[in-house]
Amino acid sequence: MTQALPEFLKTVTIPQDDLEFGKEITVTHTEVVPVSADVYWSGFDDYFHLQEYVGMHENMTTVKGDGGVGTVIEFDFLGGRTQEELIKKDEDTKTWAIAMLGSNPLFTTYIATVKVDDDTSETAKVTMSITGIVALQDFDKRRDHIAFTKYMLRNRINEILCIVADKKGEVLHFDIDVDCPMKKLWDAVNDWAGYAWVMNATGVEVVADQPNYDLRRKVFFGPCFMEERLVLGSENPNSLEYEFGRNDNMGVLHYRGKVEVQKISEKKTKAKYTATFLPQPGVDAKAGIKASMDTRLKWIQETFGEGESWWCRIL
Repeated sequence: MTQALPEFLKTVTIPQDDLEFGKEITVTHTEVVPVSADVYWSGFDDYFHLQEYVGMHENMTTVKGDGGVGTVIEFDFLGGRTQEELIKKDEDTKTWAIAMLGSNPLFTTYIATVKVDDDTSETAKVTMSITGIVALQDFDKRRDHIAFTKYMLRNRINEILCIVADKKGEVLHFDIDVDCPMKKLWDAVNDWAGYAWVMNATGVEVVADQPNYDLRRKVFFGPCFMEERLVLGSENPNSLEYEFGRNDNMGVLHYRGKVEVQKISEKKTKAKYTATFLPQPGVDAKAGIKASMDTRLKWIQETFGEGESWWCRIL
């Protein structure tokens, strides 16, 4: 995992009662999202697509069901197979819940619930709660996992926005081969307090909000800045995800970027970038993002490349 996140999670406070081994606990988070309740709820239309889309559901298969309540899926998880059942999908109250069947290395029991409420005609209030018993006996590992679970609630809420964007085709994929060692580029991307890989940036200020389990940064471009939130990072494979909300310059309501860095050879590295976004009404955000990424990818090659050739392609 990208080091910035575990270091941040060690600084947040976990209620002492939640740290007792074997105790059932509930963690919850409410987020106002920039789409209506009906639009957000549409992200739950296809249970199989949703479960395949979200992270940590590798090699998913169906045990039973057609996607409605009672459907059971199974997927790889930490060296074994975990099963989950859709136990509630209430169209009237816009409530959705899944339960883990049996146990896995992290949880003895686990139920995740999402409740979608109207906020305004253009926004919804989404609450996600997880109730369960953490299986980890080691105190430090149990504490770290609870902190990570709390952090991931906002990620999962916003991930449904990405599913809505995916259904609408608002996703762009780019890749580029850079003539440099993998470590050179990855060290720049992986530095949450740095900005070497951000074109035209002049500085960064990390904003660590421990009470709200939120790790952000302000990326400065002269007197202006853009605020980004760290979603998740990993080092096997090397990838980093970040997101931000409404941006009038880009014409988006929500944006999530994912950078993947892969070794091709000792002196050549592939960088993949995925942009998932919800455009503002009446705005062709896709055209602007394509143009911006064309310029940015060329800049990355010129900045990090140790050869003369460069190429990129839009998939």
